[in-house]
Amino acid sequence: MTAIIVSGHGQLSTGLLDAFEMIFGHDDKIIAVPFLKGEGIPQLQDKYQTVMDKFPDEPILFLVDVFGGTPYNSAVQLVFNNPLADVVTGVNLPMLLEIAAIKEFSDLDALKQQLKLINQEGFKIFSEVISAAKTTDPIDDEEDDLL
Repeated sequence: MTAIIVSGHGQLSTGLLDAFEMIFGHDDKIIAVPFLKGEGIPQLQDKYQTVMDKFPDEPILFLVDVFGGTPYNSAVQLVFNNPLADVVTGVNLPMLLEIAAIKEFSDLDALKQQLKLINQEGFKIFSEVISAAKTTDPIDDEEDDLL
């Protein structure tokens, strides 16, 4: 099963994990690692490595906030030559919920592809959703076979 390291600037990762646990409950394989003011790549890599050491020989997926930021740069240096690890950017609550639901039954590549899909499906603009609902054909009055 894949271990998940969630990271981002400030307390983003701990806040996301707190919200996740309100909905899903605690998961020992999803760990928040915040990047705090005054820290740099060496300090964050040390924190990442401490978590990685808890899961030897297991796949590890980093979910970080932004591409090119310190949480991302710190993670890619640790996973660069590790086929059992990777980094995904744009971490959000729907991603965490989805990954928790499928990580026991999916390999690392399948997890990454599902997260890509979830991000596309999760992005909505209210006015576009309402507009689409207004232009949809109304339900006909014929009897439904399901009732």
